[in-house]
Formats: sequence, structure tokens, C-alpha cells
Amino acid sequence: MSIRLAWLSAVWLLALGCTDDPVYVDSPTAIEVTDVAGSNTGSLLLPIRLEKPDEMERRAALATDLGVMVPFVTRDDLELSVEWTVKNLSDMDGVARVQMNGANEWFGYNPAVFVVDAEDEDAPPPLAGDVPLEVAAGAEVSGVFREDELAEAALDLELITRGGVTPFRALLDDDDGLDEFDAAGTPVPSKAFASLVRIDMILIADQHMVLEYAVRARDHRDPALLHDDLMAAPPEELQPLAPAEYQPAAP
Repeated sequence: MSIRLAWLSAVWLLALGCTDDPVYVDSPTAIEVTDVAGSNTGSLLLPIRLEKPDEMERRAALATDLGVMVPFVTRDDLELSVEWTVKNLSDMDGVARVQMNGANEWFGYNPAVFVVDAEDEDAPPPLAGDVPLEVAAGAEVSGVFREDELAEAALDLELITRGGVTPFRALLDDDDGLDEFDAAGTPVPSKAFASLVRIDMILIADQHMVLEYAVRARDHRDPALLHDDLMAAPPEELQPLAPAEYQPAAP
């Protein structure tokens, strides 16, 4: 099934009132690379509805009880995956890599900011992806970043930012099933883990290629966190999410 057909199917299911069924949020534009050995990036911020007063009160009470920041959108609220397709628009076979980074409601992850000396250091890996893909001339290759991969990415982002763990350690260690981490001496339990709310997709290619993608979401919150209008929700009806690019402490 194409990304567009899958999205239409999901909208039809939503119309039936099944709030826990998957819905698809399509990327606003395709990501295009026209230069040989080029790269390009695109981002998709999920349309999260405004927080209700009673939710804000409960969240504040939980933050006081735990002694840590508690996000509006937790990792338990949303199960996310990303479906993508790379199309080779050239008449030459090529190789592409698809990377995924992202942000929770506080911080975004950019591997480049962790590089102190570009001549002697490699940037840490992305949150997901970066596998070389052979794409024949005029052909396309599709794939998916699964729900478990995005759940792991959300945890890795928490470990890198609030936990102060180096990206290499967070991304390469097996922390699946971790139920808490340490943030400056204070334990952060899993109920306070933040979800990804922004998906950053990167296409690296050696031929003229485009990347199309859609975020598949299963929303477990009642009432649902995602706005009813997935593609054109009024800004005044959306939570004002503006994650900052995380900056590591100076060495």
C-alpha cells in the first residue's frame, strides 16, 4: 500500500470513531537531493491539540511528586512509526541513505553539534537509519522505521538530553526495557519519558532522488492527543511546541 492510500484508509477508520486505530500524518513536501553526493532534510511536527486545564493540573502535581519535568506528551501516549519511499529520478543507478532524527517537546537532536573538531571527529549516529540502499535508475525503494525503533529513539533522546549520556553510548548501548534513568541525581521514571513530537528525516544520495514519508501514529490518550484535522489544524488549536536544539556542555 502506498503512503497516500494508507493515509486515506486511516482517515476513513478515524471517521468511524476508532481513536486508537492508526492515523497517518503525511510529510508536507518531499525531500529532494539534486546534487551528486548531496543531502537534504525535512521535518514534520505532529499536530498535538491544546492541553486541557485538568491535564495541566495533573501533570503539575505529578511533576511535584516525582521532582522532575513531566511532558504533556509521554512515550506511553503515542506509538509512532515512519513509512518512507526513496525514488531515483535519474537515469543512473545510485546509493541512498535515509536517516531519522527528531525532537520531543523540549529538545531536538542534531548530531553535528557534538563535533568539536570536524577534521578529527565523526558525528555521532542518527537516532535511526543510515543504511546504504541501492536504488536503480528510475526505481524506488521503500522501508519503515518501526514503532519499537521510534520508542527506542525517544528514550535515547531523553538519555542524551536530560540524562547527559553521550550519543554514542545512548545509541549503541542496549537500553531496551529501561524503566528509569538518572538526571543529575534524580531518577526519571518511565511514566515521565517524553515522546517524540517532531520527526526529522534526512536523505543522502549520489543521484537525483526524492524521499517521501508519512508518520503513522497510534494515539492512546483519551481524549486523543492528535488534532482531528491532521493536515491543516488551526495553529491556535495546537499545543505551542517549540523544542530547542540540544547543546551539549562544553568539554
